[in-house]
Amino acid sequence: MRPPCSSISSTKTIDLSPLDKEVIDLEKARSCAYQANYHLIWATKYRRKVLLGSVEVRLEEVLKTIAITHGFQLLAAKVHHGDHIHVFVSARPKLCIPELVRVLKCNSAKLLFEEFVDLKLQFWGGHLWSEGYAVRTAGVVTSAKIEEYINKD
Repeated sequence: MRPPCSSISSTKTIDLSPLDKEVIDLEKARSCAYQANYHLIWATKYRRKVLLGSVEVRLEEVLKTIAITHGFQLLAAKVHHGDHIHVFVSARPKLCIPELVRVLKCNSAKLLFEEFVDLKLQFWGGHLWSEGYAVRTAGVVTSAKIEEYINKD
């Protein structure tokens, strides 16, 4: 016979399954648990050093707003040398990286061109950003740890 609920000690620890222990610190979605962090880097067109002063400050604010609006998290953003930006984001796995970059680049360029009219004059063709970008994934678990875990008995 089970004891009544009131007699269950509140100091008793709950035994977690091995899977629960592995995913306890991950973000949760309806059908998955994840940690998907991306370090993104992209440059201005022609590597022009225009991301300085108030443009730099505003760009970092704009990126935060874009992230909130589109359902991902901006963990960090920093302009380097006035001609490129490093962005660290956390996003649901259903968001594809090229789409994430497109949203950030297109929306930020549009807003910066609207607010800083002289900026648009420096870029014929209306493009603030170069076409490409770099991406790295990042997390708390190293590749070596993952390999070790997969290969253990």
